[in-house]
Amino acid sequence: MAEQQFTDEQLALLLQTSRDFAFEQIAQGMPLLPFATCVDAAGDMEFVRFAEPDTDLSPDELLEQTRAELVQAAQKGTLSAAAVVSAVRLDQEEDGTRDAIRVEVEAPGFARHFLALYSLKDEGGKPVVSPHKLVPFDARPEIFSAQK
Repeated sequence: MAEQQFTDEQLALLLQTSRDFAFEQIAQGMPLLPFATCVDAAGDMEFVRFAEPDTDLSPDELLEQTRAELVQAAQKGTLSAAAVVSAVRLDQEEDGTRDAIRVEVEAPGFARHFLALYSLKDEGGKPVVSPHKLVPFDARPEIFSAQK
């Protein structure tokens, strides 16, 4: 099977879609459990989580479980790209906040992680997520690293 190549625009869309979905959950008052945005061979995206909010697993265990499921999907050839999203609490305030989500974007030959900083504001009794800066950093592939 030939490896699918993704353009910068497609990877940016994967990042943006994943970040927006996480922010929607936060604004709705839902706990942000680790989840994945999966891209199949046709380019279709699907949001997937591997546990329910009442799980006994820790966030770190859920994150590892999510990655393991994605590695299996990549090895089977049913996954072309993915983003893994998880909540982060910064040790020190940055850009006026300690709240962030981590978005790990991967495709064959590409791995990059991002911290999407945000703050939560109350507007008329309704929580609103106010995005701050997006901080990119290099990463080693985990999901597609075993694929050859």
